[in-house]
Amino acid sequence: MMAANTPPDKRALEDQARDWLVRLSSGRATSVDAQDFKRWCGQSPLHAQVMAETTRLWDATRPAAQALAQRMRADEPARRTAPAAWPRAGRRRFLGAALAAGATAFVLVRPPARLWPALSDMTADYRTGTGEQRQVVLADAVVVEMNTQTSLNLRRGADGEPVALELLDGEVQVRLPATRSTPLNVSASGGQLMAEAGSRFNVRATGAEVCVTCMAGAVTLRHGGRTLVAREAQQLNYGRHGAELARARDIAAVDAWRERVLVFNDMPLAEMVDEINRYRPGRLIVTNAELGRRRVQARLRLEQLARVETLIGASYGARVTMLPAGIVLLG
Repeated sequence: MMAANTPPDKRALEDQARDWLVRLSSGRATSVDAQDFKRWCGQSPLHAQVMAETTRLWDATRPAAQALAQRMRADEPARRTAPAAWPRAGRRRFLGAALAAGATAFVLVRPPARLWPALSDMTADYRTGTGEQRQVVLADAVVVEMNTQTSLNLRRGADGEPVALELLDGEVQVRLPATRSTPLNVSASGGQLMAEAGSRFNVRATGAEVCVTCMAGAVTLRHGGRTLVAREAQQLNYGRHGAELARARDIAAVDAWRERVLVFNDMPLAEMVDEINRYRPGRLIVTNAELGRRRVQARLRLEQLARVETLIGASYGARVTMLPAGIVLLG
């Protein structure tokens, strides 16, 4: 047993901090877990320090990762003309090895609850951070609008024109000019999409299920041996349980993020909190199951999210507990 005056081992605390983040973000945390976590953070200044460092660990390696990824992309044309081209997978393995020399290995895989970017996000051709949105205009006038926490790769043909997009994670809205001569292919979570000229469509791939909303034109989905076509005001949903075509219930809500607005229509509060967490640093965690099941109707501007826990507390009677590293418990 450790003596009372023996300082805690920092490596052991790092392991415990990661375990806490996984448990609290699992969706099964209880109010007892929340209180135990609060006591854990308060055991010593080192406990609180390690928790803050754990959630920010990836930030320390992000500049090096971005610089190395950019250098590799700049060298890509030379590798394509070399006798043996270096495949993208090999590039990522190399980057992983380079980063592992200066960071703990757990940051190189898909993190729990997106508390830090995954390696695949860091090496993507385009990516957005938490709360960031950006627009990418491709050479052939295809416009790609990227929502928060989104990463994608671009594949070009022999003539240099974009022939396909690979959405790794997140949400994009794509607009094709009516003058485009060929369809655009988009892949996301095992599904292959083909959009015709003049189409505008939204693709959301933030979990196990993918939702494709067609605003104009037509989008064809190939997934699991099925082929479905969505036209204006229709949605394609696909994932582990197959694919289906349905009428889009609320196009305006799907489109609202482009105006920096989040719309929640009769949604459980726990699901609303999961969505809000994509747009703000830190983490909101619902520790009361009954509170999490409350149905909410809300329209929030992104500028309101910095103090959204105050709004939730006032509107739904939630008890708000502020913890280190931007973690907020709602019970």
